[in-house]
Amino acid sequence: MTRLLAFALFTLCSLPLRAQGPPATPFVTRGACPFECCQLGDWAGRDSLPVYAQARATAGPLFFVLPNEYFRADSADFYTLRLGIILILRPMRLADHLSEESVPPLVTTADSVAYDALRRPLAPGDTVYLIGHEPEVGEVVWFKGHRATVGTFWVQPGSHRLALAVLSRPIEHEWWVRITRNGRTGWIQAWGHHFDGADACG
Repeated sequence: MTRLLAFALFTLCSLPLRAQGPPATPFVTRGACPFECCQLGDWAGRDSLPVYAQARATAGPLFFVLPNEYFRADSADFYTLRLGIILILRPMRLADHLSEESVPPLVTTADSVAYDALRRPLAPGDTVYLIGHEPEVGEVVWFKGHRATVGTFWVQPGSHRLALAVLSRPIEHEWWVRITRNGRTGWIQAWGHHFDGADACG
């Protein structure tokens, strides 16, 4: 099983980063199951869902799967359509919020230089991009050429009094899953829906 956004594991890059921007959207992670214990196989949905000839199709659906109707899910692709934007409200450092599970040993000079960059203060008004999520590790963010996997240090709009940061624009995803039902094959947009059989942990 491919973990969500494996490209976004905490990376301390040795290349010059000043000219690098955040990931261009949309981008896709092939074969991704986007939550812990996610599994493909025999599913039943709770909603009526259109089934398309291909992922992100613009033509009309081929057919529909109905609530509680079982089908076979055999592959999936996870699309990030728009990055989230985190607005910094109070002085802080990304290095103070690194996920413990994501931090490798600093074994090279380049590692130390990149880590020092994450220790630089962020000021009110700075913006940090939210680019993904790594299950059981943390949220993947980007700021001025550096990626980091962090614990959530921001709040939702409307609840940001005294907060370090607020999520001013949410990240947007689509999760396209290829299914087969009664010998017919197509793709459903599964993000935001619940499926019996998709969670191996129950």
